[in-house]
Amino acid sequence: MSVDDEPHIICFKHCSNHVFVLKVPIRCPLCNQPLEQCEKFLPFSLPYPFSNASQSPCSVVLRPAVGDFLSDFHNNTNLHIALTDSQGAIVEFDSPGLLRTRNADRKLWGQCLLILSVPEAWFYHWDSTIQRLIEEQGWQHRIYDDEKLNCYSFVLAFLRLLLYEPIATFIDNAETFSRQLIVPKTTQAAKYITIYRRIKQFGILSEPDLL
Repeated sequence: MSVDDEPHIICFKHCSNHVFVLKVPIRCPLCNQPLEQCEKFLPFSLPYPFSNASQSPCSVVLRPAVGDFLSDFHNNTNLHIALTDSQGAIVEFDSPGLLRTRNADRKLWGQCLLILSVPEAWFYHWDSTIQRLIEEQGWQHRIYDDEKLNCYSFVLAFLRLLLYEPIATFIDNAETFSRQLIVPKTTQAAKYITIYRRIKQFGILSEPDLL
């Protein structure tokens, strides 16, 4: 599936079930009744949990290290975290070292979880803090270590330097940061991914109490 396609999951209630599809059918797939004859037929789209990192300025973004969320995410998937600046450029610390990429590859960054974003009033300070981190703390000269100095180390160092009060108590260490900010987002995304994959496999998904 192309990352340019956002698979919006549609849900409606019929036959005492929540029915999930990618396209509204003419007839109920459970009872074959024409849905247009149902007075209370009210389909709605589930909130799409992913964002294009390049269109999410001044944010912390998360993606699988390999592949994308809908196709490749599992509980043991390695995740890669990065920053965006006010222009949507990706600023990251990875095995090649410090990278800053404008016009980022949508295959890599078109389907991300938005972990944190700041109000526009913070954009200048956000950009300035990125420059301070790179120039004053020498991240362009640091050598990546998968365990001790990785993408999470870089993002946490940035957030501590940013002094953004709403997350001040969540950035003491990687465990707290992950528990408070990352796990809630990945848990919600996992629900969407599960529904999406079951629809792709069976054509529809019907559950009485899934929502």
